[in-house]
Amino acid sequence: MLNDVAAMFRRQQERGAFPGGQIVVRQHGKELLNVSVGIARGLRSEEGTPVPVNETTPFQVMSTSKPLVAFSVAVLEDRGLVDVNLPVAYYIPDFAREGKGTITVLDVLTHRSGILVPQLWDSPEVWPDWERVQRELWNTKPRYRRGTPAYHPWEFGWILGELVRRVVGKPLNQFLEELLPQQLHALRLCISADTVPLVARTYWLGPKRLRLGSHDVAAGFEERMNAPSTMTSLVPGASGITTASALALFYEMILAGGVTADGARLIRSEVLDRYITRNVAGFDRVLRSYLILGRGFLLGWLGPHPYGWWDTRQCVGHGGGFCTVAFGDRQTGAAIAMVTNGNKGFGDVLRRFAPLSSAIRKSVR
Repeated sequence: MLNDVAAMFRRQQERGAFPGGQIVVRQHGKELLNVSVGIARGLRSEEGTPVPVNETTPFQVMSTSKPLVAFSVAVLEDRGLVDVNLPVAYYIPDFAREGKGTITVLDVLTHRSGILVPQLWDSPEVWPDWERVQRELWNTKPRYRRGTPAYHPWEFGWILGELVRRVVGKPLNQFLEELLPQQLHALRLCISADTVPLVARTYWLGPKRLRLGSHDVAAGFEERMNAPSTMTSLVPGASGITTASALALFYEMILAGGVTADGARLIRSEVLDRYITRNVAGFDRVLRSYLILGRGFLLGWLGPHPYGWWDTRQCVGHGGGFCTVAFGDRQTGAAIAMVTNGNKGFGDVLRRFAPLSSAIRKSVR
């Protein structure tokens, strides 16, 4: 039946749902499906000859990288270096400015800090300057009261990335590269300038306006996401670059309780469980949707979800932009990654990925 999944994915691409993409399904250490379709670049006439997608083509997966940030914090918690119940300001004293002194690390992990800095969202020219970004965060007042569910598109990774830097004395991307085994090194939070031309181009195929909170994310979407400064800057949790294969391997490790495919334990399972089980639930002010959250991971529920049409409560993962969904299904043991370069909006994410997810989960039972 996984052949039917591959055919469905191809039909979506042929109908124009996205220019190109990859699907990988793994279960219990085996790769069950690895499909690449369409083009990585060349959709627009000015881009030249179309370049086909293959299984090693890197894609921008945006917020699908948030679990990587959360996993880094989880490892530090496991090592006794971070207490998530302490204020962020305990680790980053300047963060306490403008009334933020009581916001905890857990508040940020569960998108309840109330901090949103939309003036930074559209400023890729600023993102290479890590210290400037941090000053913007320190000097901003929370938009919502602490405890209010309000998804942090960019703030999540900037705050937690600085936390990791303060604790271990090195940037988050370096910490992750040293932590993760070789087979997961394709999970990158930023890349070198010479690698930029190899990344699949990100396309906006949706309406001219699309609100994220009070912000129009459609305006300048392609220019912002394809800017070299976006891909070469450390923008953790909002600008990950990787393949479906690497994401599936990551979720295989998560489902194995923190043990990699070659048997290396990266974290104790009892600590990891705190991140991939329900922490909070409620209506989110930014996404304008009901969410069930772990710590940096999004959990499924009974009704329609990108993880499937029905009862995805055993699924844990994350989406990215309006183009990528990756998750692990604890019921079947399947690790699933679906990566594309076409973005249209929230409804399109459900329409495209729910039928694929449902078909995959049914096939691997």
